[in-house]
Amino acid sequence: MFTKTTLTTIVLLLTLATAHSSAIQNMQLRGTGEAYYLKFIKVYEAALYTEPSSTEEQITEGTVSKCLLLQYDVSIQQKDFVKAANTVLDRQFSAEQLDKVRDEIDLLHAGYRDVKAGDQYTLCYDRQEGSTALAYNSNELVRIISKPFAEVYFSIWLGKEYPLDDSLRDNLLGRN
Repeated sequence: MFTKTTLTTIVLLLTLATAHSSAIQNMQLRGTGEAYYLKFIKVYEAALYTEPSSTEEQITEGTVSKCLLLQYDVSIQQKDFVKAANTVLDRQFSAEQLDKVRDEIDLLHAGYRDVKAGDQYTLCYDRQEGSTALAYNSNELVRIISKPFAEVYFSIWLGKEYPLDDSLRDNLLGRN
């Protein structure tokens, strides 16, 4: 027999598990791309979903909701996600700029899990809440309420200067 607490927990988990898929259902696909390591090892396929009729400026400035879906082709350890993200962020921002959102970055990085081929991360920004949620295989791991954090973190893929990969950014934004 289920207790009231158990049922509440189950409902909450089901809600979190479907939150990202329902968020994406209300958006349109903006662009897709692939990320490579050493230019020939495909790491993941990426897709960016945004509110319909969003401009590139609105997407990069965080004035519209968006979801970035990453489907992995290889196994990656959690520590390698953190290292890669920090490398790109350090290229894009000064230490002073990053210090303003350091606690949020650390919280998101603590949420990362090891992945294997076939796993999926979804990073969604909800402009009305000002929240960014990280989900692993549709299960929400972390939710951070901070528009400045979202602007900084999404720049890893969408930044005007020094993103992870210029071609990936251009494809995600639908430039190609």
